[in-house]
Amino acid sequence: MRILFLLLMAEFAMANSVDIKEYVAFSVLFFFVMLLIVISRKPVQNRNQKLIRTSDKRLAKLNLRFFHNRLENGDIIERLGLFFRVLHDKAAQNQNIIIFNYPPRQARYFSANFKAITNATHNILCFVNKSIKNSSILFTIKPTKNPDEYQISIKTSAQMNTSEIISALEYKNRNINYKFLSIASSYAEQIGSKIEFSVKSNSSIFSFNATMHQLKEPQISEPNEQKSALVAYESQTGFFALVAGLSIFGIYIQPESSWESVKNHITDMLYKPDFLFIQAKIVKKLPYNELNLIKEWQKIKGFKIIIISDNSHFDDVASSFGDTKLYQPYTIDELASVIC
Repeated sequence: MRILFLLLMAEFAMANSVDIKEYVAFSVLFFFVMLLIVISRKPVQNRNQKLIRTSDKRLAKLNLRFFHNRLENGDIIERLGLFFRVLHDKAAQNQNIIIFNYPPRQARYFSANFKAITNATHNILCFVNKSIKNSSILFTIKPTKNPDEYQISIKTSAQMNTSEIISALEYKNRNINYKFLSIASSYAEQIGSKIEFSVKSNSSIFSFNATMHQLKEPQISEPNEQKSALVAYESQTGFFALVAGLSIFGIYIQPESSWESVKNHITDMLYKPDFLFIQAKIVKKLPYNELNLIKEWQKIKGFKIIIISDNSHFDDVASSFGDTKLYQPYTIDELASVIC
């Protein structure tokens, strides 16, 4: 304010002591100086996620009014898929697998608050992935009994600290390690929902409901011919999710997912698969003679080899063998791209 006062006095003094051109030039300069001072005093905020002060100096509370009832028309699969490569990289930190299980024939085009839904989901997944090690994390979306309502759930077989989690979802936990849950809970509130946490037999589950109004679905063409595939996957959760995804493309899967069973089918002259899916974790453990065996039989039978990378720790393995790779978590669109 003192600077403004001095500049104002200088302007009055110059008005009486200089010619009109110099006075106009100084007035323009004075105007821009005032404008810069006003702008510099105004705090810069992100209009999507504005931070407001709280009594807790370690954590800032998100002001998410921007997300409240902000409906958009779009593809839920496409929106969620934007986060998946980040989750693939994060899963490597604790050697986890994040698996997305979305029924392939379930509706995917909706009018919904996608930003709140995807951000709530992403923060829960980040928390679970950071809290457990060497585990599978199953992410599912399915309709409830209520019209236009869907349940988003994140499930893991690992046991988690119930009391700490519940207090974080209620904004009562000041432990910085639980910040993802507090943020997720804030996003869920923007769609009139609440994140629930439950512990069942050998599993911990986060879930919340979201209203999504279904839009007209594009026509899905049925496969012209039935194909077959072999899948070598140590994770049964990952195996069954892949089986469900391939079914929409008319691809039949052999029911056994162990490497020994798959190897027997590869060398069986009476069986000719179109695709061979192998977990990169299995490829990493195979001796050279068995890797060469796969290549030799590929030349004979002509099947396509797809390597499944559970997290970025296995990306180098996935890139060194096979025809293409599939990163977990993947969408049905990414699965379609590797079998074309």
